[in-house]
Amino acid sequence: MARNSKMGAWLEFVPQWWSEGTEPAVLEHLLARWAAVCGWQSCGLVVPTGEELAALTVQGGGASREVPPEAPDALRRLRGGESGVHYSAAESSGRYFAAITLPGRGIGAVWAQAPREQPWGEFEQAYLVLTGRVLEQTPVLQVLAGPIIDPQRLHQRLSDAAVIAGRMAHDFDNILTGIIGFSDLALPLLPSGSQAASYIAEIAKVGQRGIQFTQQLHQLSRSGQHKPTAGSVALAVAREEGRLKPHMHPHLRVEKELPVQLPSVALDTPALQVVVGHILENAVEACPQGGSVRISARVQTLSAAEARTFLGRLQPGEHVVIQVVDSGTGLKPEVRRRLFVEPFFTTKVRHRGLGLAIAYRILWVHHGGISLEPVPPPGSGTQVRIALPLANTPAATTPAPASTSSKNPATQVVGG
Repeated sequence: MARNSKMGAWLEFVPQWWSEGTEPAVLEHLLARWAAVCGWQSCGLVVPTGEELAALTVQGGGASREVPPEAPDALRRLRGGESGVHYSAAESSGRYFAAITLPGRGIGAVWAQAPREQPWGEFEQAYLVLTGRVLEQTPVLQVLAGPIIDPQRLHQRLSDAAVIAGRMAHDFDNILTGIIGFSDLALPLLPSGSQAASYIAEIAKVGQRGIQFTQQLHQLSRSGQHKPTAGSVALAVAREEGRLKPHMHPHLRVEKELPVQLPSVALDTPALQVVVGHILENAVEACPQGGSVRISARVQTLSAAEARTFLGRLQPGEHVVIQVVDSGTGLKPEVRRRLFVEPFFTTKVRHRGLGLAIAYRILWVHHGGISLEPVPPPGSGTQVRIALPLANTPAATTPAPASTSSKNPATQVVGG
């Protein structure tokens, strides 16, 4: 095939990826047609799905779920910022892997194996990279990866919900204030210990629980405000740890590794507390029988590829990356697929799924991001990463407490 005609045929296929079908047969058919148009010997997709990789490979008219042996190394290199990776393969010009970024979920790859007479030149490599970027936006990728999250659309949906939440919270505050106020006035008029007094006391308690819920609605409403004043990670963590300490299992260990010279972030400390608090609260609740919660932070220079793996709107460059790792049972695959896709999804009976929504809105408006992943085997639990750009001015810090767990003076262990 002449170069110009080959280029035209390949590019003409690009719109085909936007098929509305999300069934395995549709994706297999698309991969088979793509291989035929481009003359690939074989091709396929590899995407992360929790602790494992999901794959679809097309070769010789058949399809399989076999993961190419080069895939783990290719994904590691793609996560490091390489746009494409080439590997030798027998009786061919080799296999070329290009990145597919799943916001908040990591890096996958599209790959193809070309025949000997079709070497991997600059055009061929660039075309595969383009295909990867196209596939990131298409519904057919859901066959392997599950629902694809659009960060911009998620932000808009939460912003719309926040407007309604603010109005509802104000109205319910007025109602609950009346309920609590008249309960407080009525209770002293009743005989102590009487059944009527116990009923009024319960009404007051229900009103107080309602106020806690409306406070979360207010948080969601206000979470879109930009507060770029410098904030201290150490101070935010210390305050939220103190708030949660009474609710922790006595055998839960909280391990902290926060460098003394950690730079401040471009988000004021109270707002940072809200983000850190929701993440820490989830980690503590994931360990109801004890275990460990590890909090660490460091400065990291994120490449464009690494920045896209966070859900939010990070830009490449220097960030403070906060990581919270718990030793709980971890996120079940079906739960992980629904997080953020359904903005207020929760598995907790007494919760309303507002915590992650509030954290996401705060991070979005401050050019930050969040990522949730399972702890790699043989461990268990969930690891959450929060990335925020560095502040231009210093923030207040607290002295680092003495170490009780290691020789590193920036590491502390709290809890029984």
